[in-house]
Amino acid sequence: MSNVKQKFLLEPSTQIKSERLIIRKYESGDGKGLFDLLERNDNRIFLKDHVDEATDVKSLEDAEIRVRTLASFWEARSRFVMGIWLKKNKVYIGNIWIEPKHWEVPSFEIGYFLDQGYIGKGYATEATKRSVEFIFEELNAHKVILITRDTNERSFKLAERMNFVKEGHFRESNKENERRFGLLYYGLLKEEYEKLFKGKL
Repeated sequence: MSNVKQKFLLEPSTQIKSERLIIRKYESGDGKGLFDLLERNDNRIFLKDHVDEATDVKSLEDAEIRVRTLASFWEARSRFVMGIWLKKNKVYIGNIWIEPKHWEVPSFEIGYFLDQGYIGKGYATEATKRSVEFIFEELNAHKVILITRDTNERSFKLAERMNFVKEGHFRESNKENERRFGLLYYGLLKEEYEKLFKGKL
């Protein structure tokens, strides 16, 4: 059976945990956490260049529709999107998205966003490490891809800390608000993950 068909037989966990975080598929009622995040810590401004929600989600109803839509993608196996909550107080602080690129390989792209009030505390690295383990162990990936703007130092430093290999730099390939920026492409193969991380995350 091809990997394209096999995807519908996968039964990945809908919740994973790390030392400080709960990372799980969205459920009905999670819109409030998303809306509250956007309304605090100047997150709409902080995230507007990177996250559609920062401009598209204008009300609690919009936020609830968004999380239910993201949950529906999971069932279709078109995207695996999870919220990030702190274990200690159940505060919603961000989002991990995992997008299949080629089921034939299979390869997946990973991305995230985090509340500005919680950056610099290691939460993004912790969530990404645990999610990479999920991709390799539960989605049976051969490769994980991370793409980030070359102006986003926190993201490309995270990729490098995790020993992703830089595979390309598309310099000044995009323009937004009269400013040019490039894209950095990183990849991690399953054999690299097994050598560096398996059993250690």
